[in-house]
Amino acid sequence: MLHVVGRMADGYHHLQSLVAFVPMGDQITVKKSHALRVTADGPFAEQLPLGDDNIVTTAAHWLAKMYPSIDQADIHLTKNLPVSSGIGGGSSDAAATVAALLDLYGISLSLKEQKHLILASGTLGADVPLCLAHQFGHGSLMWVDGSGRESLPVYLNHQLPGIMVLVNPGKPISTQTIFQQITPPYTSSQACPPFLATDILAYLKAQKNDLMEPAIRQEPSIGEIIEILQTSPGCTLARMSGSGATCFGLFGKTQQALVALAHIQKHLPQAWSIIAPKG
Repeated sequence: MLHVVGRMADGYHHLQSLVAFVPMGDQITVKKSHALRVTADGPFAEQLPLGDDNIVTTAAHWLAKMYPSIDQADIHLTKNLPVSSGIGGGSSDAAATVAALLDLYGISLSLKEQKHLILASGTLGADVPLCLAHQFGHGSLMWVDGSGRESLPVYLNHQLPGIMVLVNPGKPISTQTIFQQITPPYTSSQACPPFLATDILAYLKAQKNDLMEPAIRQEPSIGEIIEILQTSPGCTLARMSGSGATCFGLFGKTQQALVALAHIQKHLPQAWSIIAPKG
């Protein structure tokens, strides 16, 4: 779910969202070197800017300002996830870079220091703090209330129920353009849900992604993907992730997810699609 519940004084939209992490994605490897160098490979590496425009490089420079000993490293990114796809790939890359460099240089942080660094990492992007919280082992399901920059996410001791199929149409979405279309009245604010393990799915079914309709207007294939997923046998929930264009479907059984995946690959061969491992 992703609700836009208002506009904050700094101009960012006030969001309330559940964010789930799954054990798949890009990979970051680091080793000590005589200079800072970032390289990349993988199926989506060609879509990345390298040099100072890359969020991995930005994250490394940012961390070195706070810990001057971390100023030299070879950082390699294997880019497995589509770029600008609404699933936090770039933010997770930044967070993984920070965590890997701290480990490389033997810097151990107390819980208080971790929280300070999590909040400070908002300067790298609104989704980086929750990704860094995940890197520090604070949970795989989180509640975000705000822009993502000014407060710690709430860690929920639960997992999404079901097998997840992820589908991206292969076309990037402009997050800025999507948010420009969000105007009052906003969705009503709500409290962080006090989950019981049996009612997460019921809660999610009653929620929505406020960015989905403007994203479909920008990229109609998102609506087609949602339709295919939610009409596939065994699908319990189909939604768009973040600002898009990636969509996901939850399925009760692995075989049902495999059937849906095959259907997507047949009807949308240009799309990126995968079954996400359970966390």
